[in-house]
Amino acid sequence: MQRTIRIQLQPDPEQAKVLSQTIEQYTWSFNAVCKYRWETGIGNGVELHKATYYDHRAITGLPSQLVCAARVKATEALKSAKT
Repeated sequence: MQRTIRIQLQPDPEQAKVLSQTIEQYTWSFNAVCKYRWETGIGNGVELHKATYYDHRAITGLPSQLVCAARVKATEALKSAKT
């Protein structure tokens, strides 16, 4: 059984700054994958991963899981918009 709970974060100013930067970098990665997929027409997630992963890790400094999550969400968003 899984349970999801919501908690209110109360970060100190430094934590809030880091969290905000992480959100900005994730959003940039999401938008960049959307733009790349739209321009190239590549719909395959593996091909998108190969084309964007290393650059996005280097540019954003995000952990691997967040870069991959941004790519997956971008792929899903464009697929949804297309239908």
